[in-house]
Parts: sequence; structure tokens; C-alpha cells
Amino acid sequence: MSFEAEFFGPGNRLRWEAIQANSLSPEIQQRLGPFLEDLRRNPQVLALPCVRDDGRVQWYVVCQSPRATRVARDEVRAFLGPTYSDFDGKPKPLDPSDPVEAAILAKYGENAFRLAIGNRQILDAARERLRLMIQVQAERPTRYAKRIRAVGRILRDFEYALLAADGVTAKECIEELRAAGKLSASNLLFLEIRRLTAFENSDGVLALPELDAILAIARPRRVTEALVRAVYRSRLRGFEEENRPAEAVALFRSEIIDRFRDLYRSRANLAGWEVDASFLMVAVESNDGRGEAITATLERYPAGSVQRGYLEAIAEQIAPSGPVPHSELLATARAAFAKADVDQAYDLSIKLPPSFDRSALLLRCARDMGSLSAAQVAIESLDALAEEDRKRLDQHLVLGRIRDSLTQLSAIDAAGAPEATVAADIPTDWITWLRRLTAPEPWKAAVSIAETAAREWTLVSLLENSSAVQRIADLLLAQRPEWGQTALQDALPFFLEFFERSATDARLRPIYESLFLTVALDAYVSIPQILALLKIASARLDFGISAQEYSETLRILSSAIQGIESPAVTESALDALEMLIGAACPDVHERQQFFLSVATVFRRWYRRIDAAQFALLRSLGEEIGVSDGIFEEEPASNSEDASTIWTSLSGKKVAIYSLQESALRRTASVLRKLCPGVRVDTFHDHVGGSPSLRAASSTSDIFVLAIGSAKHAATGFIEDRRPKGLVTLYARGQGSAGMLHALGQYLAVGG
Repeated sequence: MSFEAEFFGPGNRLRWEAIQANSLSPEIQQRLGPFLEDLRRNPQVLALPCVRDDGRVQWYVVCQSPRATRVARDEVRAFLGPTYSDFDGKPKPLDPSDPVEAAILAKYGENAFRLAIGNRQILDAARERLRLMIQVQAERPTRYAKRIRAVGRILRDFEYALLAADGVTAKECIEELRAAGKLSASNLLFLEIRRLTAFENSDGVLALPELDAILAIARPRRVTEALVRAVYRSRLRGFEEENRPAEAVALFRSEIIDRFRDLYRSRANLAGWEVDASFLMVAVESNDGRGEAITATLERYPAGSVQRGYLEAIAEQIAPSGPVPHSELLATARAAFAKADVDQAYDLSIKLPPSFDRSALLLRCARDMGSLSAAQVAIESLDALAEEDRKRLDQHLVLGRIRDSLTQLSAIDAAGAPEATVAADIPTDWITWLRRLTAPEPWKAAVSIAETAAREWTLVSLLENSSAVQRIADLLLAQRPEWGQTALQDALPFFLEFFERSATDARLRPIYESLFLTVALDAYVSIPQILALLKIASARLDFGISAQEYSETLRILSSAIQGIESPAVTESALDALEMLIGAACPDVHERQQFFLSVATVFRRWYRRIDAAQFALLRSLGEEIGVSDGIFEEEPASNSEDASTIWTSLSGKKVAIYSLQESALRRTASVLRKLCPGVRVDTFHDHVGGSPSLRAASSTSDIFVLAIGSAKHAATGFIEDRRPKGLVTLYARGQGSAGMLHALGQYLAVGG
């Protein structure tokens, strides 16, 4: 006999056979409906009614585990308490001779308790409170039923996802952090702003209801950069494409600078075309004609290029400014800081003689600039202060806090150390940073410094110093305490971002070899980390490796892919195959073996893999030279579902954009096999403007963009010409698998 039949049996006037036959009165069915529906769901906590033969009403709260029982006791006291029941938080033993309670003991043991409603006048109110308790439990995220990853691991995967242009995973990371409840609402919003901007949703950023609040508070520098880009793309990019710099500046002056002024306080550690164009417009608006800053911006672009010409047209509107007299340095620096021109205030403050006012300005500038070099200068300035000025600074609440936060950047234990020593030990290169991770004492600022260093430090001097390159490679693989290894793994996305600037420079070979092993040897490799592994492996193959190194690299990649227990890894596996096809192959047999290994992943998850992925796998297999026979196990049900989805493209015009021509070719081939009636146009323009791209942008029913491999000029050109009623999709990653996945997901939901 089932538990339900025993509980709703002898000793309970509510009978299971009546419930099953729907023969209870409509009033009783309405009252008990939510609880009986809950019984069918078999949740962690369940409330069941019992009406005794003498009319007494009792409720039994049954739970799946001791922990759920403890939580339920507290919640019953909160929702009912002594007002509505006899439950005081201390459950009374159940009676095994009672048939109802015997059924509970047999199934739930001690993970159950009883409460009685003594006053019949409050039966309805008590029942409603129990219903509300069950409803709250059902709507609450199940946090203790799922392993919660460390925040650092999730943030690491978020950064890897941004590097790999994987918007889906980036969004999943934010949701995981939100469910874990470990980050504040503002920090979650910071991540969302970065995600939206990275994947070309600038209008979405500016439409955020919290935007004004975000503009008014301190933000991470990368969030400020994302906001600067969003404003430019949403409001100013149209002027660039039509080459109307004067009108762009006019709009910037009239509508943008007043609302978004706080974004342009400093351009330290901000990078990108949108940043360069925006800060030149700031210089026009503020009449800040510092020649060295303007020249540095223009020299980032080749002479004669369209971008250089546009920036030069903006720079021509900047009124030149002369040197500030020495007697006016302090007053001018203060005025610049008050006007939110932090960069000018910092440049002028450096020229001042040591004083309390100079140090105060430098500390405030360093806080706003977020750069390691500015922090070092500010801390060094304190060493030259007179004793009276030091005491004055100690008594200043704001300046004291800024000083303490900056000293945390030092690679030594800053407590009690002289300012000169602290400043000297703020890292200026990766060797210092990596060496500090081998110390026994934890360093809280390790990851944040790596994030800043990825933007601030330069590669030029490192590339010219082979011994420094080798030293970094050795330190990556050095022994370190657990905290140091965790910090290194959490900082690797920024480390990789830094070295990607010269990923094709063979002088970095030792570092990439160590990077590959460092990522691969992580005990908990995730899909975003596999994408990072593919980036590193691709760079190593470009450098050129031996057949033995090639074999070992493929075996490590295969092991990492095989270790992921999710069908989502199949897309990464396809990316790996596509990468290997496009790279030099010193061992054809080993590459074929890698393909066969990847194919086992597809067999494992074949019921959850789209027909487009199978078709792409076949295509890649043909290029690698593996027999088609391996695909005989593809299920018919999968093919039938795919037929319904993909044939819906018949008669439609699909355009695909990527800078990877081979990926475009494969994607188009697979689409034509899945739906012979579809028209597929491919584009790989480095700069938008061709007549064919213009026509496709305005007429294609669906346009798929692989933004991870696309330059902003072309993607912006496409987006600005897409009519509102037509579909634009953004691919996860850069390869064929990502483009097919984006299109398949759209079709699967009825697109």
C-alpha cells in the first residue's frame, strides 16, 4: 500500500480513494488543492492535513532530510506560532500505534512533526498561513540542493566567457552568482553592464532603470569603460559612419557631457576606439589642448586610415592650451579636479613641491584613476611630508581611507612599513606579481592587481628581454601555497588578455607553454576554461611545435573535453576540431585520433545534440580524413526534430558575418544540407561599407554575427542598417558551431 493510501486511510476522515475519485465536496477540494498538488511534486517540505474521527484538525509537516526539518520548524513557528497552533518548536514524538502516524514514521522517520489547530474559528486562517509557507518554499531557489561554486571560480569563468565572446555563458555566470547570493545588487549590475556592452547591446545598457544610480557611485574601471562604449555606440557612432565629426562634437556638448560627465573623469586604463574618440570630444568641450595626450591618441591608428582621419577632424576643434605658470599649479590642479578632469589634476600635481595639498590631490586622483602607477606616486608623496602634515593626514577620515586602500596594493605586508617601501613594492611587472604568490601570507589584492595590470603594463620591454620571458614561464609553474594557486587561477583570464596583444610573437613561446599547462592542470576545468585552452593551443600551434608536443597537446585537450559532464561541451569540441584543421599539423594520425575521441562525446550525449552539430561533425571529419561510418548511431528522433526546425528556413535569406572565412564556408555548407531551400550569404569585410553588405544588412531575414571575430566598424555598420522587424543573432564564440548554435536556438523557440 502506498504512503498516500496509508496516510489518507484509517484514522483520517480524508480518504485517498475519495481524493483519487474527485468525490470530495468542491469546498474541500478547493481548500486542500494546493497541499495535494504539493504531494504530487514530492518537495523537500510538505504539509498534509488529517481530520480525526472526533473532528480535530491536525497537520503533519514531513521533510526529506534532517536539515529540511530544522528549517521547517523555524518556518512553521514564523508563519503560525502559538497564535494559530500548539507548535512551540519542540516536536512531540509520533505514536507508532496510530495508523496515520505509523505511515509517516515508516517513510520519514524523525523528519516529521505534528501541529494541531485547537480553535475551530481560526482553521481557515491557519490553513492559509500554511499555504503561504508552502508557496514561499516553492518559489525559493534551492540553494542547499546544489553545490555552490566559489565566487572567484564563477567570476573567473565570466572573464573567460568575455574573452571567448561567449555571451550565453557570461549570462549564466551572472545568474549563478545571483542565485548564490554572494554579490551585492550593484556588483551584479556591474557585470551585467559589461556583458551587455561586450555583446553589442548598448541601447540595453542606457535603458537600465538603475543607470543614473550607477553613474553616481564609484565603479570598477572596466565598468566605466563599458559605459563609455555604450554611450558612444548608441549616440555617436552614426556620425562616425557618415563622417560628421563636427556634428558629433555638437551633440556631445549639448546632450551627453552634462549627464555622463562622471564617466570622463579619467581615461587611465581605459582602452578602445570608442574611448579614444570620446575623450577627444571631452578635450574639445573642456578646451584641454594638451598636445602629448592628443598625439598619443592619434598615433594608435595608422596614418591615412579612416579612423585616424576621423580623430584628426575632432582634434582640429581642440583649442591649444599653453603651460600653466608654476605659481598657479596648485590652484589650476584643484580647479581641474573640481571640474572632473582628474588626468589634468594629476599631471599638474606631480609638478608641485611636497606638501599636504599635493599629497591630498594625488591620493584622490589615484583613487579615481585606478592605476598602479598613480597609486605608487601618491604613496611615495607621503614619504616627503613633514611630521605635522603626516599627523594631519592621519586625522583626515577620507584621505586616510584612500591611503589605506592604496597600500593594500603593495606586494609586502604594508602594516607598519614606511611609505617609500610600500610604494616601491607595488608591482610593476608580472615577475613581481607572480613571485608574491609564492609567499605564505595571503594577498587580498592579487587578482585586482592582475586585472589592472592587464591594461596598464606594456609588452614592449618584456618582448626584448628573453630572460624575463623565461622567468615568467618558470614562475607560472612554480610551487605556491593554496591561496596563491587559487589567486593565480582566478587571475589567469587577465593574464591571458595581456599576452593576447602579441599572441603571434614567437618570443612568448615559453609563456604560452606554461600557460597551457597551468590552465589544463586545474582540478575543476570548466567549459570557459576549455575555450581559453583552445586560444592558448592555437597560439602554440602558430609558433610551431614538434610532433611529440603536438601529440601531448591534443591528449591534454581531449582529456579536458572528456572531463566535462555536460552536452554543452560538444560545441567546444567542434571549436577544437575547427582550430586544428586551420593549423599546421605535424602528426595527421594524432589529429584523427583526437577526432575519434571527440566523437565519443557526441555518442555520450547523442539524444541532446542538434542535427546541425552532427552535420558539422561529419563535415569536419571529412576534412580530417575520418570514415563516415562513425556516425551511424545518430538517432532517428533527433533527425526528425531537426527536420522540422531547420526546414523552416526554406525560402528565407540568411546572412552570416565573421572574420573567419573557413568558419563561414562550413556554416553555409551545413545550412544548405539541412535546408536546401535556404539562401545563405557570407561576409567577412574588415570594415563595413560594401554594397553587398549594405544590401544584406537591410534585406536578410536573419543576420548572424560572430562578434568574437568581428571588428566594430563592420558590426556597427550591419546593426545600424538592420530594420526593426528583422532578426539579428549573435553567435557564441567565433567558429561554425557558435553560429549554428545561435541560429538553432532561435529556430527552436519558434523563430
